[in-house]
Amino acid sequence: MKKFISLTFVLCAFLLVLVACGSNTKSKEKNADESFMSDLSKGLEKRWDIAEEFDKIKDPTSSETKKYYDKFINAELDSIKSYKDKKFKDTKLQSLMLQYINVLNDSKDVTGDMNSLDGLKKWSELYDNRTKILLQFKNDYGLKVDSKYQSTLNDLEKDGQKANKEDEVKNKVTSMVDNIKFTYKAEAYDDNYKKYQSTVENTTGVDFKNFSGQVNLLDDSGVTVSSTYISTDNWKAGSKVLFEFTTDKAFTKTVITPTYNIEEN
Repeated sequence: MKKFISLTFVLCAFLLVLVACGSNTKSKEKNADESFMSDLSKGLEKRWDIAEEFDKIKDPTSSETKKYYDKFINAELDSIKSYKDKKFKDTKLQSLMLQYINVLNDSKDVTGDMNSLDGLKKWSELYDNRTKILLQFKNDYGLKVDSKYQSTLNDLEKDGQKANKEDEVKNKVTSMVDNIKFTYKAEAYDDNYKKYQSTVENTTGVDFKNFSGQVNLLDDSGVTVSSTYISTDNWKAGSKVLFEFTTDKAFTKTVITPTYNIEEN
């Protein structure tokens, strides 16, 4: 009987250890979300410390610029890259983590081209993507940093909001120009060149300081037979403008590539 009681006690103790281990494992998996946010903050703070060092260099050379940009990107990556192999309770947070690490890696690929227009353009695009993700970390997951760095995080938040706004406007502009249809306007003295017009309402919700578009004229086969331009200034939200052009080419479709500057409030 005593042996049976002892054996039962051992089995219960063993089961309790297994449950405890399982509970600890689950706890660790749950805490991957929290620990990532903590390490993300630490990586950002390290990055900003290095960036502050770089800001003190007067007229840095291209090699110095690359060196420091690589350093502060690596400071972030070293803090969070291990999370690529960890499990997250929140799959959206995990997705954002992977996106952010990819943006950092892509940024490293252009640090050597910072003295070229193409390199600066790529860096700017990656910066916008990075700030948009950081904005989600802050709004959805409570990203926090030490008070010493709060103003820097606030600036990044504003840049992320601006980038989101630009994306929103870009989508609305694309929708607007895709719906522009030009019709033939007969005139008394038509010759080989014919006039085409379209009245367009600014449905984007923003005021344009100036707005222009390259209009490609396509035939039935989708081949561009000619290109022309449309433009206007001070185009207010909700107002309408008349766009027109003349051409001696026969076409069946137009494709417009817009360029614009928004009126700042």
